[in-house]
Formats: sequence, C-alpha cells, structure tokens
Amino acid sequence: MRIVLGDGLLGSAVIGETGWQYISRGKDDMDIRRPSTWKSLIPSDTTEIINLVANTNTYSDDVRGIYDVNYSAVVELVRFCNQRKIKLVHYSTDYVYEGSSSNANERTKEKPTGHYATSKWLADKYIMQHCNNFLICRGSQKPDPFPYDVGFTDLMGNFDYPDVIAEIFVKMIVNNAKGLYNIGTETKSIYDLAKQTNSNVVEGLTPEHMPKDVTMDLTKMNEFLNGCE
Repeated sequence: MRIVLGDGLLGSAVIGETGWQYISRGKDDMDIRRPSTWKSLIPSDTTEIINLVANTNTYSDDVRGIYDVNYSAVVELVRFCNQRKIKLVHYSTDYVYEGSSSNANERTKEKPTGHYATSKWLADKYIMQHCNNFLICRGSQKPDPFPYDVGFTDLMGNFDYPDVIAEIFVKMIVNNAKGLYNIGTETKSIYDLAKQTNSNVVEGLTPEHMPKDVTMDLTKMNEFLNGCE
C-alpha cells in the first residue's frame, strides 16, 4: 500500500490521478514536525510513503520553520521507514541546483544558496546516506492557472503544471524507480509556461535575489521511462 503525505499542489494532483490514500494537515491535522500526528495513521501494510510535504516559502524569514519541515522531519521519516522496511519516495526541488551550472544532472555538485534550497539539499543527502530504500525526484510545479501578472522571461527550467509533473512522478513510482532522478519537461521560461494558462500575463525579468537558471539534464529520467514502455 502507498500512502501520500501532503495534499498541496503536487500532492492533490497525485492523489487525483491515482486515488492513493493520503494524510494531510487539512484532513488529519497532521504536522510533519510532530511524528505523533502521522506515525499512528500509517497502516501496517504500507510499503511506500510518498512525502509531498514541504515548506515552500522560499524566501521566508522563518528559517527554523523551513529546516524543521524540509530537513528535520525528513530525518524522522527515514528512521521510521527503515524500522518498518518501507520505501521512502521523496519529492525534492530543482532549486538545489540554483548555484550550479546550467543543465545540471544527478552527478552535478549542488551549490544551494538560500535556506529553502539548502534545507531540501540537506534532506536529499540524508536520505541518500541513511535510507535503506528510496526514490528522490527533483522537480518543480507552478500553480494552474498561472496566478501572477508577470512571467519572467529569463528564468529557465524544466518546471510545468502539477498535473503534468504528477503524471511523470507517478510513472516513476509505479515502475519502482530507485535512487535520485531529475524530473520535468522541456526547458522553458516561466513566461512561456504562464502563457499557456494566463493570456494576460506580461513579460518581466527575474528579481536579483532569485535564480535565473534551474535547468536540469533529464537524460536519466527519459532513459528510465523509455525502458518502461
């Protein structure tokens, strides 16, 4: 049995596509930082936990909140999964590559700069070093329809809308992918993506504090998925 943690943008898309059981703050009053609020809700026949909980307030001043959710809670998840012989499927972010070279692959040396990116990167590293059975997917999804007035023409990446990323993510899960993978679609700007769902969006440039290139090499993902067909 698979259990999804979280029903945010991507979580809702995954749950809607699969019908998998899930635990969330809204439905179950779960707080990922408090193991007592989710451990007892995990069925005994669970074989995979899919962690889609994250503090995505990228530039928040609540530094402790970011690390508590994105790193410390993941450490506890790893311990729980190892004890119960459960596979941990963890969704990370393309932001771990924000200080790295363009078109980063899974072997690229990450150089995260902000607290959000660093917290996610630390969680990835902990999982890879300590989890007995795992899948980490790094990607990014944007709200559908695009809700903002401005779309950045100079912010490039492999991001897409939640239903598109969810479809890829679910294929990775059901085909038993293991290890670290970048996932996403063709390289595009935020403006290019925004135009698909918001005809009124106007062009703009990325603020100085934001990364301008989080493009990823998707070769490993494509080879895996092609082998599943």
